Amino acid sequence: MTSTFTDAVRDDTSLLIAIAGASGSGKTFSALKMATGLANGEPIYAIDTEAKRMLHYADQFKFKHMDMKPPFTPEAYIEAIQAAEKAGAKVIIIDSTSDEYEGVGGLQEMHDAEVSRLAQKPYEKLEGWQIDKFNAPAWKVPKTRHKTRLMSPLRQVRAYIIFCLRAEEKIKFVKLFDEKSGREKTAIESAGWVPICEKRFMFEMTMSFTVTPDNPGVPLIEDGQAVYGKIQSQHLPFFPAGKRVTEDCGRLLRAWARGESTTKPQPASPPQRQEEQGAGQTSQAPAPSSDQLQLLRDYHTALAGEISREDLQAAHETFKQRLTAPVMSTARKILGAHNDRLKGLADADATNTYVDGLIEELTNV
Repeated sequence: MTSTFTDAVRDDTSLLIAIAGASGSGKTFSALKMATGLANGEPIYAIDTEAKRMLHYADQFKFKHMDMKPPFTPEAYIEAIQAAEKAGAKVIIIDSTSDEYEGVGGLQEMHDAEVSRLAQKPYEKLEGWQIDKFNAPAWKVPKTRHKTRLMSPLRQVRAYIIFCLRAEEKIKFVKLFDEKSGREKTAIESAGWVPICEKRFMFEMTMSFTVTPDNPGVPLIEDGQAVYGKIQSQHLPFFPAGKRVTEDCGRLLRAWARGESTTKPQPASPPQRQEEQGAGQTSQAPAPSSDQLQLLRDYHTALAGEISREDLQAAHETFKQRLTAPVMSTARKILGAHNDRLKGLADADATNTYVDGLIEELTNV
């Protein structure tokens, strides 16, 4: 074998991005927004482990969809990723990667099976001390499969990959002094958000960040650092503090990965028709006013509180006459989303995240 060296030249490099968050935090919507910018018109492929929930966004984003079924083994994940890349994917979204850890056939189930094998007894018949005895050695098999069957081949994938992960909030017990009673008392405080995955998974990422239900789609960034994640200094300008993930985030990441300029281009003014130039008017539809946007939010809130089709329609009729042209088409989508919620096709968290995205798009018009 002959080893060949050439001059280093910046080329398109792959990106591994992790977005972690609890239900209702906007991680799927954020992933699709970012993917749209990353793809720049090239194919986006989505690997969906959550009973087709990504299809809730099919009318807002263009992507190829795969309904992934259990078992959620490391081998199954890499097979799906490689199939997507072979089919022409430039960007791959996996929602949710957490099933590789806690889903059917995932690492946790492998661990429990290994505990049972080492103890030579069915897991459900094991006593606590037996589980504790074999707990550590039983992780060897699942962790090795995760490392060799998923992470090692993943490094050879050239597509940009966005991993969505569920996250859970950890708590801690702290001692506080109660001035009224003059005694010390125990209180519960948040210890932060922890992504559900193999513990070294996040270290393999190019970048990672957390989003939370109280501020959906907004990466947790404080003092120039990603909280419960990592965003390198050269990438921080792509994520303005307090702002939701947008397609621009993806475009800038794509440019960086390709060694191109990451200066955001200024949008060109649309050309005016000759007859409009004198009047100073354009053919673009007027942007909705702040009052209309607030009305749309109130409309969504009213519909969200209804639990029957009849009451939903009645709430819609209450607002119908006040919904004007700039927001009417969005209102119809919101009504359709709540109809899907009542049919059981989407839960309340997914509906709220979807509607937030619709209103955000109008806000940016």
